[in-house]
Amino acid sequence: MRPPSVLAVFVLLASFAGDAQEVLVRNKPDPSIPPLGVRLRMSVVNVELLCKQGNGRTVENGTGFVVTYPDARLPKNSTFDYLVTNRHVAECWEEPAHRPREVQSLIIRANTKNGFSKGLVADPHAWRFPSDDSVDLAVMSIVPSDDLQIAVIPVGDFATKDFLSSNQIAEGSPIILAGYFYQFPGERTFQPIVRQGILSMMPDEPMETTTGKPGTIYLGDVHIFGGNSGSPVLISSDVLGVGGYHLLGVVSGFYKEDQEFKLEIATTVQGSAKVNSGISMIVPSDLLKALLDGPEFKAEREAYFASQAKSAKK
Repeated sequence: MRPPSVLAVFVLLASFAGDAQEVLVRNKPDPSIPPLGVRLRMSVVNVELLCKQGNGRTVENGTGFVVTYPDARLPKNSTFDYLVTNRHVAECWEEPAHRPREVQSLIIRANTKNGFSKGLVADPHAWRFPSDDSVDLAVMSIVPSDDLQIAVIPVGDFATKDFLSSNQIAEGSPIILAGYFYQFPGERTFQPIVRQGILSMMPDEPMETTTGKPGTIYLGDVHIFGGNSGSPVLISSDVLGVGGYHLLGVVSGFYKEDQEFKLEIATTVQGSAKVNSGISMIVPSDLLKALLDGPEFKAEREAYFASQAKSAKK
C-alpha cells in the first residue's frame, strides 16, 4: 500500500511570532480551474513570419501572447487587447547584425475552442516599438475572434518593480514560462512547451540587451531555445507558488557559451551551435506597461472613443 501523497497532507509551519504560529494549509484545487501550466500554455500563440533572405525567403517562428488593457469608458467586461512579442521577432532580424529583414507575411497561429488551431493573417507593419531601442519589445492592437481559446494576461497582473518590492519578491523566486516548441509545434493544434526556473538577477545598472544596446533586463536561470522569443514569464509571489503568479516580463534571448566558456548573447528565433548556458534574458514588464501607456497606444484608444462618439451622433 502506497503512503499518502506529501502534497495531499501538506501542512507548513510558516512563521513564529512569540508563542503564536501561523499555519498554512494547502487547499484542495478547484477542478473547474485548469492548472497553472495549462492556463499558461493557453496564453501563448505562434508568431510565424515569411522573411526575405537574400534572393530567397525563409520562415521564422517565435512566440506571442495577449494582454488586456482596461478602460472605464468601455462596456462591462470589455478591454483593449494587444499582442506582444519581441522586436527582433517582429522585424525578423538577421543575426548577429541586428538588421531587420523584409517581412513578407505574418501569420498568428492560435488554438480554437473546438480543438484545432487556425492561422490568422496579420499586418506585419502594424507593430509598434518602444522609443528606447534597447528594449526588445513589439506590440500590436488586435481583436481576437470569439472562437479562439486564448487565456489573456491583464495589465493589472504585471509584476512591476513596485509590485516586486512591496511583495518582497527578489532573486531566487520561482518563474515559469511557455513558448513555441520547434521540435514539435503541433499539427492539429499549437503545442507550446512549459519550462520553469528561478529569477537569478535583477541588475541595478544597464546591461547589454538582445538589441546590442545597454538597457534594463532581468536574468533567469531557465533553459530556453529557438522559438521561445516573446514567451511570457510569470513569477510567483511566494516561494511555494500559493500566492499566485504575475507577469514578470518577456523572454528575449539567452547567453551561449563558447569553448572557452565565454558568454555571449543570442536571440531565440534561431538556434545556435554553441552551448546554451541556461541563463535567459527577460524584458521587465515595466517596459511593456510603459509602451502600452505611451502616446501611440493612448492616441489609438482615444481615436476609438472619438469614432464611437461620432457614430452615435449619426
